Amino acid sequence: MNKKLTIVFIIIIAVSIVASIVALAVNGGGNGNIGETQDPNVTIVETPEQTSAEWPAAIPDPREFMVQLPESPNLAEGRSVSVSSFHDIYVAANAVDGEATSYWESEGFPAEFTISLDGSQTVQTVAVSLNPSSLWETRTQAFEVLVSDDGTNFTTAVAEEHHEFDPLTGNAVRIDFDPVSASYVKLIFTSNSASRTQGAQAAEIMVFGG
Repeated sequence: MNKKLTIVFIIIIAVSIVASIVALAVNGGGNGNIGETQDPNVTIVETPEQTSAEWPAAIPDPREFMVQLPESPNLAEGRSVSVSSFHDIYVAANAVDGEATSYWESEGFPAEFTISLDGSQTVQTVAVSLNPSSLWETRTQAFEVLVSDDGTNFTTAVAEEHHEFDPLTGNAVRIDFDPVSASYVKLIFTSNSASRTQGAQAAEIMVFGG
């Protein structure tokens, strides 16, 4: 047998072996239906039919515990703001930029954060959020919500309360109140229980209408 015939013969044998192995794998070793296994301790479960990503029914969906925000537009995003102070690079604009990873931090208390709504708006919800990462441990911040038509004379919409920020609920708080017309919304922070800061903190301060 010449060299070329020998090579062809070897290739034919190799292909036959590979085909046999594939057939055994597909047919479960040749002794069962497709998808069956010879190991009695192993059960093959078919992939459920679905057309989109779904949360496993056996695992609680963490979104059920998150603070839900209104579906209406955030009137504060991108607006002009002023603050009584800010710490280092944590400037006021960070709290109205739509990004949860950037934040404003004040230098001490009380700390005022004022948002210009660029004209009179009907508002009834204010929400404050921190970075949702679990690296931001649970903390409590105390603040009140005030509103104004002229940016000078403010009235209290929500008296000062202590609000808990917990990563398990999205590190956010939502405050609803009776609808009121306002051109400015101010928050005055008076305390923060976090151990790594001496000031107020907010990744986003949001204002919603009806």
